[in-house]
Amino acid sequence: MDTSGEATQTFFALLLVLSLGLAGGTLARLARQPVLAGYIVAGIILGIVQHTFHLVAESETVQAFADLGVTFLMFSLGAHFSLQELFELRRIVLRAGIPQVIGTAVLTSLVIIALGRPVEQAIFFGEVVALSSSIVALSVLEDRQALGEAYARLVLGIGLTQDLLVVPLLAMLSALSHGETWQAAFLGIMRSLSIALVMLVVLLVLGTRIIPRMLYQVARLGSRELFLITLIALAFAIALAAQGAGLSLALGAFLAGVAISESEFAAHALGEITPLRDVFSVLFFAGLGLLFDPRAITTDWQLFLTLLGMTILGKLAVTSGLLTRLGYPPNVAVQATIPLLQIGEFSFVLVLQAEALGVVPSTAGKTVIAVVIVSTLLTSPLATLAPHLVPSLSRLLAPLARPTPSLLPDRPAPPLRGHTIVAGFGRTGRELVRALERRHFRYVIVDRDADLVRQLRQRNLPVIYGDIANPEVLRAAHIEQARVLALAIPDAFAAERAIRLARSMNPVLDIIVRADRRADVRRFAEAGATEVVHPSFEAGLEMVRHTLRRFGVSMQEIQAQLSARRIDYYEESTQADQ
Repeated sequence: MDTSGEATQTFFALLLVLSLGLAGGTLARLARQPVLAGYIVAGIILGIVQHTFHLVAESETVQAFADLGVTFLMFSLGAHFSLQELFELRRIVLRAGIPQVIGTAVLTSLVIIALGRPVEQAIFFGEVVALSSSIVALSVLEDRQALGEAYARLVLGIGLTQDLLVVPLLAMLSALSHGETWQAAFLGIMRSLSIALVMLVVLLVLGTRIIPRMLYQVARLGSRELFLITLIALAFAIALAAQGAGLSLALGAFLAGVAISESEFAAHALGEITPLRDVFSVLFFAGLGLLFDPRAITTDWQLFLTLLGMTILGKLAVTSGLLTRLGYPPNVAVQATIPLLQIGEFSFVLVLQAEALGVVPSTAGKTVIAVVIVSTLLTSPLATLAPHLVPSLSRLLAPLARPTPSLLPDRPAPPLRGHTIVAGFGRTGRELVRALERRHFRYVIVDRDADLVRQLRQRNLPVIYGDIANPEVLRAAHIEQARVLALAIPDAFAAERAIRLARSMNPVLDIIVRADRRADVRRFAEAGATEVVHPSFEAGLEMVRHTLRRFGVSMQEIQAQLSARRIDYYEESTQADQ
């Protein structure tokens, strides 16, 4: 057996997928489309290349890595999910999110049944159409700087509901594949949901009791590698346990993420796992692109047009009508609906699961993938046309409007804003925090010392465990709304990365950083620091001040001399690396 040849084929397949994914994602980004659409197109191109030139020996290689992509995607979704956030959005979830999914699924299922399809397939198609992509929707809002708008909270609540409902929908598919009657299917669904609920409860207990202790002990070792290995091991262990209990690997990965999210290390864990998720998601979406067959559109054009019509027109009618009936202004209802008019990326998981279980044939699955691709590509143009569509659609929804108050007045608690992020709680950080507390200025501490973080939490101080150069940690510290970032950490490399990252996330942020070496002054200034402090130099100035004062020099003259010397020193440091 030529193992070296197989390894070469595997590496070549990965190189081809990643290269095409890079090209497709770049072009999609330049076209103001979600990068995942570029990944899918890359997979389509790879499929054409494969069928024409047979460059990749086995598609199972890509599919195996795509399965890892599913695991990391679902794990990161669970880690990003917050029970507290869901509780704050509970009224939107219960009154808008769940009815929207059920209404869209039921309407789509009825239309599919009218076309003569089996009930099991109709239910599957209803599930698929009901799910939108919260990632695509929020990306569209971010590109249009609309995340602060009132309707963005509706998009978040409904998108979060749909993401969470992937769990019972996966269980429902498993039940539909085994039940011969409605009674048997119902019992199968209840059994799967019961198992999922029991696992969720068990994992929440683990997440609040055992997993935080485990992560705490690993974090105390101060090794990023060991922390990341622990995360991956937990994800795989819980995912395999779920699979052993009769649930899917993806469902188990999601529950593993939920368990991690309940620990104090959630933000840092999400930041550590995100690079792996991003890499393997390219393989996942490209693997789905490999399944795309243009002939599926022409062969089953009736199903394709029906699903696309229900995704855009049906979801528009159900969602905007429901929100208007709940008391939202018609224009807000339409604005909240348009970003959701696509089939989400987690529907791909349903497609693969349904094909594996025999609920739908592969031809129908390829038709669904085609609808996913087309609807995703149409999201950004529809959002661009929103200002022209909102007035006319609002008039159509006017008869459904109710005078009752909507959910909009129930605003969430205001996020941390205008605060200082103190990275590193050593001597320098402690003095800064004392000064901020004395003037009652808001702040949040970020540190990688697990023992210290736990002590600060016990004192009810606002503290986050993690690496300050981790984007998820910065988001948890509300970097976009912060006024000052004070970097009092000894790691010059981490400080430089944090400066560049924070500057890209908040261009108007004041960044002050400690430089232990004069050579770092220039590096930090070039990275985007607003002010760099060299402790040994500042100590020298303090000694000058004290000495001159003892010789009777006036404070005004001393201050002028020190200010001039400080300006000269830092200008020299930024001009010459010494």
